[in-house]
Amino acid sequence: MEIMITDITFEEDMKLQLQESCQLFELSYCVSGEMNYEWNGKRSLTSSKTGNVTFLEDVRVYEEKKAGIRNQMVEIRLTPDELLYYAGDLTEKRKMETWLSHYRGNIDRYPDTPAIQRCVSDMMNCTHLGTMKRLYLESKALEFIALFGESDEYGTVGGSMTLRHDDRAKLQQTRELVQHHFEQPLSIRELSRRVGMNEFKLKKGFRELFGMTIFELVRQKRMEKALAYIEAERLNIGEIAASVGYSNPSNFTTTFRKQYGCNPSEYVKRISRAQAPATLS
Repeated sequence: MEIMITDITFEEDMKLQLQESCQLFELSYCVSGEMNYEWNGKRSLTSSKTGNVTFLEDVRVYEEKKAGIRNQMVEIRLTPDELLYYAGDLTEKRKMETWLSHYRGNIDRYPDTPAIQRCVSDMMNCTHLGTMKRLYLESKALEFIALFGESDEYGTVGGSMTLRHDDRAKLQQTRELVQHHFEQPLSIRELSRRVGMNEFKLKKGFRELFGMTIFELVRQKRMEKALAYIEAERLNIGEIAASVGYSNPSNFTTTFRKQYGCNPSEYVKRISRAQAPATLS
């Protein structure tokens, strides 16, 4: 899988001729901007808040982007085999094959939804770095694929998932791995390999079984460790942020506030007041 996040304004009109040498399935979403495409005598205009699904092979595409317009876009690309790898069972595989057959040779729109807009916004505004950024974007890319499936009449992967006993056991094993490695999180692909479950089913099943994403569990464990540091070791906020994997203390503060309803510094003051010896009047 390839994830492309673009935020660029051209000083001059940008004109390209593209031709993929292999089959490529692409989901994209334009947050802002304007792009014109021509291929095989067909035309497509992509503007703000537009989602495209593309499946081309050995087709020359003419692409033009205007100068002075901010272009913000998220693109997720896979080969057909890589897309089918995410099918949890034969039924999902057939639905994905339906996508491919319907969209072959075209650049088409898919329905825009608030959920897709939120997912794209999360990817565009990701503030995580290193391993956490990779884990976050992998998770969001798979969510993007699922949301496309839910919005697309040609094949849906929405709805609840039937989890067998061995599926639940593998997801429990995944949860234990995530909790054990939360300081240096494993990628979704590595978790998938270790427990023997495909990535799409792993991500969706994990959320259904535990009510949170893998990324959210990592974040929860890091905040629990941060709380323990505040209560027991009296580290300053910068040291605590670094100790739980945040290079930017402000990002750590934002996450802590979402988790506990107050800033780390406010929590430190509460502890200090609670532990201060009472004075006699």
